[in-house]
Amino acid sequence: MSALRTDELHRAFLRPLESVVRWHSALSGKPLCVDLALPLPPRLRIYMYSLIGGVGTVRPNEYKASLRLPGQPVGRYDSFDHSDDRFALVVAYRPDLDVFVLWDASLHPRFTNGTNIQVRDTTVHTAAALGWAEQVRLLPSKSPEMVIACQSSNLKKAIDERVAWTGSVREGVNGNSL
Repeated sequence: MSALRTDELHRAFLRPLESVVRWHSALSGKPLCVDLALPLPPRLRIYMYSLIGGVGTVRPNEYKASLRLPGQPVGRYDSFDHSDDRFALVVAYRPDLDVFVLWDASLHPRFTNGTNIQVRDTTVHTAAALGWAEQVRLLPSKSPEMVIACQSSNLKKAIDERVAWTGSVREGVNGNSL
């Protein structure tokens, strides 16, 4: 599967939220800023990527997104923008499975152009089959990260859960570490 264009990714993200979107920035620009109706988080900044990998790749047991920011030179460090009371979301989408994956942007404060973030293939496939899956993965810093995967019908819930999980993993949760 080839990577989707920015506007295609943004349309895919907005489509299941259509009834609660109050405003959004240009679909061709990165990141996408979105204002939502309450009770969802009212101001989001979406860093959207294609979910790539799986069968036939070097690491067939995972999918990934390659982090890049507009104007970020190769090899240079940068970070997600959390300003202006906008909640930063890192999201990847796989259209053939209709699966969105949401990572914790606060746990990825600095990265180089092309840095990969991963999710297990079983998490993605479970979300494709059942509509929802979660995975706890350990980062190189040894911090746990809750990764949420869902089909478009559950995207509102996933956004709510991503906000609730950001910066921590709830006590008593067990998951598949990557």
